[in-house]
Amino acid sequence: MDGKFLDVYNEVVLENFYAVLKQNFMFQTQLKFAEENTKKVGELEKKLATLASENADANILREEIKTLKETISQKDAIIQSSSNTDNERHRLQTAVNNQMKEIEGLKKTIGDLQKQQKDQQEYVTQLEEMLPNSKKKKLGITIPEEQKPIIEEPKTLEKEEDNILKFASTGGTF
Repeated sequence: MDGKFLDVYNEVVLENFYAVLKQNFMFQTQLKFAEENTKKVGELEKKLATLASENADANILREEIKTLKETISQKDAIIQSSSNTDNERHRLQTAVNNQMKEIEGLKKTIGDLQKQQKDQQEYVTQLEEMLPNSKKKKLGITIPEEQKPIIEEPKTLEKEEDNILKFASTGGTF
């Protein structure tokens, strides 16, 4: 029995050895798994702390965003009022442009009238030149020097200063 007993004993020891090895492997695996989980928990705690500080930062950012939104709404109000001013400027500029067009039209009309007056003046001058001198005198039109009759003064022996003859036109005909 000894031989058989030893065989059975060896088998039992071997089975127990395998069972202890299995338990040891399971225990080591669970330890590694627990270590990894512990690391993950540490990392998660760090992330949680970071998130908590970020949450505080987020609250600060929310306040800043709120302030910026208020500033934007104030600026929008200013833009709206300046937009109304721009509309008023546009309306005034349009009115000024219309007035300038009207002024330009009036300047053109004045220029045309001045040209027409000049043309008529030239025509009148031409007509006056065609008139005989007698008609010119009757109408009171001055006769140019070259067209006036030359009247010679009588010569005397006396002092010339005392005997100056003066002629005056009465506007009548000869």
